[in-house]
Amino acid sequence: MSEIHELTDDEADALYDRMARKHMGISGQEFLRRWDAGEWEGVDPDSVPGLVQLWIAMPLGRATDDD
Repeated sequence: MSEIHELTDDEADALYDRMARKHMGISGQEFLRRWDAGEWEGVDPDSVPGLVQLWIAMPLGRATDDD
């Protein structure tokens, strides 16, 4: 049986960044900046490739926001 590995804040941020680059071709921080600016407000999330994946995983990208 494998062990569960809890991500550090830095690991979570790096994972989110990789996801954003893979799904949308931008950094994780750029995605969050544009999300916070309302760029995808009112947009059907299924109409933008990668948007749903990054929305669901957003807590990973915000792991270091409280520091």
